[in-house]
Amino acid sequence: MNITKTDTGVLNAVIDLKIEKQDYSQKVEKATREISKKASINGFRPGKVPFGLIKKMYGKSVLIDEVQKILSDELWNYITNNKIEILGEPLPISNNINNVNLDSEPIFEFSFEIGISPDVNIEINESDKINKYNITIDDKNIEEYTKYYQNYYGKMVDVDCSSDKSSLTGKIIQLNADNSEKENGIVNESAKFLISVISDEEIKNKFIGLKKGDNIVFDIKKAFVNDYELSGILNIKKENLSLSETNFKFIVNEIKDFISSENNQELWDKVYGKDTVTSEEQFTEKIKEEISNHNLEDSNRRIKTDIKNRFLEKATFELPHEFIKKWLKAKNDKEITDEVLEKEYPSFEKDYKWQLIINKYKKENNLEVTEDEIFQLAQKIAIAQFYQYGMTNVPEQYINEMADKAIKNEKDKHRYSEIILEEKVIEILKNKINFEQKEISKEEFLKLKNEL
Repeated sequence: MNITKTDTGVLNAVIDLKIEKQDYSQKVEKATREISKKASINGFRPGKVPFGLIKKMYGKSVLIDEVQKILSDELWNYITNNKIEILGEPLPISNNINNVNLDSEPIFEFSFEIGISPDVNIEINESDKINKYNITIDDKNIEEYTKYYQNYYGKMVDVDCSSDKSSLTGKIIQLNADNSEKENGIVNESAKFLISVISDEEIKNKFIGLKKGDNIVFDIKKAFVNDYELSGILNIKKENLSLSETNFKFIVNEIKDFISSENNQELWDKVYGKDTVTSEEQFTEKIKEEISNHNLEDSNRRIKTDIKNRFLEKATFELPHEFIKKWLKAKNDKEITDEVLEKEYPSFEKDYKWQLIINKYKKENNLEVTEDEIFQLAQKIAIAQFYQYGMTNVPEQYINEMADKAIKNEKDKHRYSEIILEEKVIEILKNKINFEQKEISKEEFLKLKNEL
């Protein structure tokens, strides 16, 4: 086995491998004999096929397979043993495997291009400061949270007369130009829509003040300009919408208004669990606590983003750009045009540099991610998912089941591991940079987020 590395640039190199008879002959012989033990060919008992015949039938394919295995093992062993920090994976640039005579103890030659990781040196000094935001809570924030819960746990109730916020259910019938019912026209016995989504103001006003049993004739295309809404009202697939007549009659069967939940014990129990809160003052305090926790999470996310951006600004090391571009095109399942690659490359470059920074501090601090840490993160994500559906007191059993299911997916497990590792690195970087405390309102903070 002959392996050599030739530098072709500061961060680029080519690895050449030469695989000769003494490298593969014993492995090929062993693999061929294994086939011989199991081979079943007409005219011979299983395992009794002459070895020469087996070699003739399978020898070339076995040779290629074994050479490919040797190639992979030796290439990665060479990279590992020589402590070559590469970016991406080696890219094959040439081989003679299709040109050699497989019947004459060939010599196989392969060449791979590699991109080499740069030295990551980042200088941070006292002038490098990052704001640590304390997001204040005001009455408007509390009111918004309270209204959110009141609306979330609100309900639709029957009313006698429609308003601009009502939901109507009834029968809708397609009409002719003279407003007579169209023979074999469109009819939906249970059409449903909100008056507020009607686009035409004149038509919308006609639907206000209606009672059960009332009917109204209107131009449905003027009322509902969105085909998605129109297909739902008429119960017709969007692609099948083709209305020769757009006048319709709607007969009101049901009128409902949305009523927000009262700010009372029933609401407090739904939000925080039975009897956890027993007064409006306690409810307000729980909301303040919740807002404070969310604000702290937002502030910490901003700190993480600012630290990442600051260290990337200080990351003056270069990358083997052309190699990375080749590798991105080679590894992508879908073909990437040069135009798209050039447009997206700055984002790729930023991600690469950040990953190198993470790897630097991971090695320097011997950071590891444990199975228990991955499971705990999966639990937090499960709780957040339940919370999105208003389920704030989910039994631990269900949380654990969802978390366990998530980490059985290798992609999710790997993603969780990367999140945890990044958080550990961020904690280390926090100790390398100075912070300035700054009070800020939620509105001002949201403007900062939009500037990112």
